[in-house]
Amino acid sequence: MSAQGTRRLGAWPGARVAVLSPTPTHPQDFGNRKRISRICQRYVDEGARLTFIHYPAEMEWREQLPYRAEKAMDAAWTHHFTVAPSRYLHVDPVGDYHAIDEWWDDAIGNFLSWLFSVETFDLFIVNYSWLSKALEYAPPNTFKILDTQDKFSGRRELLESLGLKPEFFYTTEAQESIGLNRADLVWAIKQEEAEQLSRLCEVPVLAMPHLDEFRQMQRPPPDPHGYLRVGIIGARNNINRMNIGEFLAVADPIFRNAFAPVKLMIAGSVCDLLQEIESPFVEMVGVVDRVEEFYRRVDCVAVPMQRSTGLKIKTGEALSLGLPVVSLAHAFEGYEAAHALHRLSDFGEMARALVDLAFEPRPRIDLLATASAQAHRRTNAVINRAFRRSDALALERRRLVVVAVGTRAFEPGTIEQLALKSVYDALRDQAVVAVLAVAGEAAGILAQAGTADRYRRVYASDDLCDLAERGEELAALGVQVSNVSALLAQLKPMVVIADAAHAALWTANLPEASLLLRWEMLAQQERDVVLSRTYRQAVVSAPTMTPEISAVMDGSDASFEAAPILWRVPAIPRRSTGRHASGPRSLAVLGADAGPVTAMAADMARIRGLQCHAVAAQEIAAMPCHEPRSYIENILGGRRPAPDFALDLGGCRAGYALCREMLERLHVPIVSVEGAGCHHSLREGSPLKAASEAELWNAIRFLALAPVKQQQWAARDDWQYLESDRGWTEVWLRCTDFLGQRDVELI
Repeated sequence: MSAQGTRRLGAWPGARVAVLSPTPTHPQDFGNRKRISRICQRYVDEGARLTFIHYPAEMEWREQLPYRAEKAMDAAWTHHFTVAPSRYLHVDPVGDYHAIDEWWDDAIGNFLSWLFSVETFDLFIVNYSWLSKALEYAPPNTFKILDTQDKFSGRRELLESLGLKPEFFYTTEAQESIGLNRADLVWAIKQEEAEQLSRLCEVPVLAMPHLDEFRQMQRPPPDPHGYLRVGIIGARNNINRMNIGEFLAVADPIFRNAFAPVKLMIAGSVCDLLQEIESPFVEMVGVVDRVEEFYRRVDCVAVPMQRSTGLKIKTGEALSLGLPVVSLAHAFEGYEAAHALHRLSDFGEMARALVDLAFEPRPRIDLLATASAQAHRRTNAVINRAFRRSDALALERRRLVVVAVGTRAFEPGTIEQLALKSVYDALRDQAVVAVLAVAGEAAGILAQAGTADRYRRVYASDDLCDLAERGEELAALGVQVSNVSALLAQLKPMVVIADAAHAALWTANLPEASLLLRWEMLAQQERDVVLSRTYRQAVVSAPTMTPEISAVMDGSDASFEAAPILWRVPAIPRRSTGRHASGPRSLAVLGADAGPVTAMAADMARIRGLQCHAVAAQEIAAMPCHEPRSYIENILGGRRPAPDFALDLGGCRAGYALCREMLERLHVPIVSVEGAGCHHSLREGSPLKAASEAELWNAIRFLALAPVKQQQWAARDDWQYLESDRGWTEVWLRCTDFLGQRDVELI
């Protein structure tokens, strides 16, 4: 079996994940870039298609467009966008603190409004709480995660306690709370901050530390002069300057008194702020091109950070390379300690520990390297648990609906296409909708090149006709070919809507899902429908109950819900009230046959000056005849006018209910003949009801002679019923009632 075939099934197969970040994922030369890239890659590894949205907050990107970095991000992610900034960042607050949205750029909002209108996402991850307003642009069907990276309330107080001027972004707890509560889930960079942030919001907060993949770096041989080479690396900021400076002030006399063979090798742009340091124990290395090159020159790594915010990425970096690490407890927050030297209390204890290491034999440093590998494994387990918990929360909330169709649903102007579009447009803001073609030919999808663009998540059953010859073409359109049973098991939908029949739909093992059968759509095919008990519940929907539906439901636990065939179809043009005043008006006889009722109705219509035509599956000698499906499709396609009136003899028979609904949505007055069905329009006293020969005569007379407004008034209840979506609202509530609370957002 190929490697592709044996790959572990991820938690997010076929899902869409969007990530917004003010820093790029490439080049990975800073800790926050590595973290964001690692999280993105994790979702890709779990089967998701990732859209990375970069809002440049760094001057490097505001003054130029780094070509190599852009190309690297294009290659790494399914889609990559750079949002052009329209304002300055890194500005001081208007008051004493930044408001949570003070750095917000409307350019981001404009971009997200467009993106969420053309694509549906399962997850939307926003980095940094000062960009949390972006979460408000995601629709209800998207699970929203705020990756805080840092805690910004209390930041000003911390900096001032260190004697530093407040810098970057700092806010109050009340303002940070606003940003946190916009999310469905908050990630903190370490457990200590998770506990603090959880007190500020009403949503779950998980600690999500960062680690690179473990790759044991080859360490250098001992220094020929016997020195312990201690590596310290940091970026150019005042917190790093203050911590390293204070450590050196404490460590220098301790090293002198012990005559310790210690050399502190300091690298990174922080060296620019430490030029006044003069010590025989310090060597300023400066900026290095590759951090690994620096680490190959040292025996161990020290992290002298006693007061700061966020996670010490440099600690994780050293652990990921298997280097011996000496750290203060504060600098190890977010990582799982595996050695006493990972949790030192202050600068003095750290200096004395380095003195001891300098005089210890090499094996003790080797043990410290082993402890780093252990700490990496333990911390990685914490991260994996946080991801699994995040997945569980998101999947628990996910509303995924699979609509099973025939390939005619992709053909413009067909009833099937209108039915699919009505469901897709109604649900796309409330649920993630996947379209699964289970019947027809692959050529039917390929003939519509924009299919995948229109519905975004399109799958094709691997047993479609001509699939063997057209599979690669489907893949080029973004259509994924899959076994129906396997696909449903992967996607774990909340609801499966069956507009087309396939054996795997009836036997799919989805005990947490609802199966919704739209009977009128299924009746267009010649395939058996067999209801099993492998779903939590099955619901059959049609305008009226029929003997055929009753026979299918017999012996099953399925329930019936009366509802229109289509759901929200504002695209159907409304019928003009001009009514062909210059010529004879037309009457469509739905379900006409060779029987006496049809003949009588035709005679009555002719007496009243109406031109009759039949809508029937078989030819009728007394009048022109049209096949039901083509009749409606020709009207919707503008190839023939809608009739002025209709007479329903078809009732609940397959095909005619669909014709009736289409004509009612076009505001065509329809007379219902009792005995032909049990339509809801058969109301006592209605001029559009005919239960006898006399009532039929009066109804046709009413069509021929009554003023247009009076006819519209008589039909208003039927038209309003279709436009109100009451029937479909009840169907949706029935299908989602098992979630623990009824989904009322569509009402």
